[in-house]
Amino acid sequence: MPAEAVSELAHILTEDQLLRVIDTAIDGMIVIDSSGTVLLYNSACERLFGYAADEVLGNNVKLLMTTPDRCNHDAYLQNYLRTGTARIIGIGRDVTGRRKDGSTVPIRLSVGELRDGNGTRFFIGTLHDLTEVHRARERIEELQSELMRVSRASAVGEMGSALAHELTQPLSAIAGFVEASTALINQGGGRFPARVHELMDKAVAQTLRAGRIVRRLREFTRKGETKRSAVDINAVVEEICELATLGMANNGIAVEMNLAAGLPPVLIDSVQFQQVVLNLVRNSIDALIDCDAGVIAISTARRGDMVEVVVRDNGPGLPPEVRERLFEPFVSTKPDGIGIGLSICRTIVEAQGGEIRVDTSAGPGTAFLFTVPAFVETGG
Repeated sequence: MPAEAVSELAHILTEDQLLRVIDTAIDGMIVIDSSGTVLLYNSACERLFGYAADEVLGNNVKLLMTTPDRCNHDAYLQNYLRTGTARIIGIGRDVTGRRKDGSTVPIRLSVGELRDGNGTRFFIGTLHDLTEVHRARERIEELQSELMRVSRASAVGEMGSALAHELTQPLSAIAGFVEASTALINQGGGRFPARVHELMDKAVAQTLRAGRIVRRLREFTRKGETKRSAVDINAVVEEICELATLGMANNGIAVEMNLAAGLPPVLIDSVQFQQVVLNLVRNSIDALIDCDAGVIAISTARRGDMVEVVVRDNGPGLPPEVRERLFEPFVSTKPDGIGIGLSICRTIVEAQGGEIRVDTSAGPGTAFLFTVPAFVETGG
């Protein structure tokens, strides 16, 4: 605020009115003198710390601090007054406050310095409660941990299923070749030691046994049960997009959300559903790393008895040779990718009654579209 405006405001408002303005501030405000004595303590501070104003005013501000700041504050303040070297004044940092009941509270503290006409120094602290920020961070960390667990389980299952599918055919071929070789040996008059016939028979038996194991593995990986419930699809999308795009601002990638209002609940396993969205958004981020003005557009819409989610980017698109086989295991556009991410997405979406596809027809970039069933309550 310009100095002239401040001066004008001081003429308009009385001291009592200025104090009431400070008292209505959302963030805590504390004023101390050069000895650390609290001279002003507003209502937001009372809510933040649990101390009433008359319990704090006239006392040293370290009453509100935790160790080691509680022990070192006076020395810090005197050192600043003597040397002018600031540790926090004019800088601001995250600290931990101590409430009246002994519990702690995370705070963003900013401190400024003021001198009156006589040169007396005062320090004004603004305190912003970070409790909700920390709770959100903990929720994101919990979600990350759960998604990593589900992702690993899905990856193992999908890889097991893919390996089972890929190995069944060559194992059958091996058994066929060995049996054919045995037949040729017999046709040649059996001029081979009996041990050769024995080993060939064992090779066939073990190959057939391996095939049965692979088939059981494939059946096992297909039996994964999902915990489906009716949830708000927009809320789930918003939460996982916040996680997927953490720190993305530095990459110059913009995220546009167009979530339709009034959508019905969807019947899904929300953790697995989040894994699908997370995978698609991160694929778009990878595609846009080297692009200028990259944009990821995420939208939801009603499609009959289904709800559709679209993750679209304006990246370079997909090579034609990859496009047709994109959801197959071990197909990847990434140099270091193993190619099971989209295969997992397809397995999850189809297991929950939906379908997933890629659309490259609407301009540059790539769009992944998938549907999940809307929840319809049935009368009892």
